[in-house]
Amino acid sequence: MELVVEELDKLKRKLQITVPEDVVSEKVDKAYKELNRQIKMPGFRPGKIPQNILEKQVPIHSFTEMFQEMMQEYYDKALKETGLTPAGQPEIENTELENLKKNAPFKFSVVLDVKPTLKIDNYKGLKHKKLEARVTEDEVESAVQSILTPHGAVEHYEDDDHEIVTGDFLLLDFEGFLDGEPLEKGSAKDYKVRIGEKKMITGFEEQLIGHKVGEEFDIKVILPSNWDNKVRRVSMPIPGSDSEEEQDQAIFKVNIKEVRQQILPELDAEIAEKEGFASVDAFRLGVKTELQAQKEQKEELRIKEDIFNQLVKDTEVDPPETLVKREIKFMIEGMKYQIEQSGMKLEDSGFEPEQAEKEWREKALFNTKGYMILEAIAGQENIHVTQTDLDEEYKKLAEQTKQKTEDVKRGMMANAESLSQTSSKILGQKTMNFIFSHCEFDYVKALEPKENTPPSS
Repeated sequence: MELVVEELDKLKRKLQITVPEDVVSEKVDKAYKELNRQIKMPGFRPGKIPQNILEKQVPIHSFTEMFQEMMQEYYDKALKETGLTPAGQPEIENTELENLKKNAPFKFSVVLDVKPTLKIDNYKGLKHKKLEARVTEDEVESAVQSILTPHGAVEHYEDDDHEIVTGDFLLLDFEGFLDGEPLEKGSAKDYKVRIGEKKMITGFEEQLIGHKVGEEFDIKVILPSNWDNKVRRVSMPIPGSDSEEEQDQAIFKVNIKEVRQQILPELDAEIAEKEGFASVDAFRLGVKTELQAQKEQKEELRIKEDIFNQLVKDTEVDPPETLVKREIKFMIEGMKYQIEQSGMKLEDSGFEPEQAEKEWREKALFNTKGYMILEAIAGQENIHVTQTDLDEEYKKLAEQTKQKTEDVKRGMMANAESLSQTSSKILGQKTMNFIFSHCEFDYVKALEPKENTPPSS
């Protein structure tokens, strides 16, 4: 193999590869022999067609797939010989496919972005403050009450003069207006809501508290960016932009028709058993353990985010454009998937990929730097993605998308770019787990909530 490496840019190379004549001839002859066994031609027995006749009937250009495989084979050899690490999919210049000859060398060129060589230091023994995952009795009791809810009943208040409080179930009518005009999909009759579940627009439920059955009043709230199934504002702001989007304030005319309360049963052994515990004490301990695990996980994620941000800040790295564009693409595809999962059509969502590509570039650049740093650390620590890792990811994606694991795996294997992105994500997670496990933590207690004290006179 002849190989010439041309530096087109700091992180872009052109590989000019020549496959020797004897290799080309051997592969072409082998292809014709295989074809000879398969093809039928009048006057000749199977496999006995003279090759010169076969070559006239089936020109060498018919073996495009074989030459593509040859290009992949020698491209891989070139990467091994040069030690270059490609960033993303290469661009193959295969104009020679139009002038193929059996007894001649085969030339082709590959243009690719390459990853810079990184040597990362100071990622072990990082010092971080870590909040102790303390669970209070009030938190346990609140969680227990939530679990007891399906075992309880909903009843009307005996007091007709009851003022609405958090936890109450309401039946209400409301009409929404924006700038005096009726708000599309902003009205409802006999709408059911439970105060505190945060299922309505931010600020709506809070303004229902203190009112009574039969009351009619107005509620003023700021409409969210995705109101009426339209992502009218991309949630990620343009870096460096000081301007703020104008907020839409809507007025809802509300009529409360019914208020009911949740009656919860006492926690007993029967309920504990239904929830999978041997006793009431075991039930409470299980609830507390789960809350503790959730807090620990949340704190771990916070610290890992800090580590990621610090690594990017402390490391000088210039990502190849190919990787930045790939990250933007996956961010956009992720947003499209979220929109589809919400039940709305992309064309009705207001999401503009072209605008998002501009607004998300800085974030994509930041993320790509971080991924490259983690990949470098993985190389230094001999961390790899195993088949078991991939199988676990296929299973997780199948559960999330409600597909069969085999279908997810098949789709991933058919998309090299998607498989590469998934592998990169797994490698980053494993590397971050490694860094986290080597951190030095200074455990601190969470601040206790301050009690309300009357002002001194």
